[in-house]
Amino acid sequence: MFSGHFYNEHTRRAVAVFGTLFNNLTVVKRDGSGNALQQIKVPLSYGPRQKFLARIRQEEQLNDPRLAIKLPRMSFEITGLEYDESTRLTRGTQRKLPGDSPTSARTMFYPSTYRLGFELSIIAKHQDDALQILEQILPFFQPEYTVTVNEVENNFKSDMPFVLDSV
Repeated sequence: MFSGHFYNEHTRRAVAVFGTLFNNLTVVKRDGSGNALQQIKVPLSYGPRQKFLARIRQEEQLNDPRLAIKLPRMSFEITGLEYDESTRLTRGTQRKLPGDSPTSARTMFYPSTYRLGFELSIIAKHQDDALQILEQILPFFQPEYTVTVNEVENNFKSDMPFVLDSV
């Protein structure tokens, strides 16, 4: 029944796109009079929040420049995989893709209609840093942000919505 290998990298692409959404966030450190002292790019990595919190608890000097973990930072991970009844396709739906020559067209199965759940964590030493990061994210999700993604070797495009469920 399940024969023939195929891998369209749809789930992998969704994880990469989600991470890319939050790649270039910054925090600005200010002095008492409001002048900008420093702008810090917030690092983002895939992994559970508990892993980063455990590493932080082990460190005695969080301000040490040789420290491997810097704050503020963000992490994200997949938290769920749920079947999406609303976008159900007929089982075995296929799409024809152009091949190397006109006579060598390929077919592929459409990706399954599942919703991936992600959790994005903001870890900061100071509340103001966390709020700066949050305020750079929230305006784009009302409540969803849709990204057009090139699928399967750039043969077609699909819209990938990311819905903000809670903060």
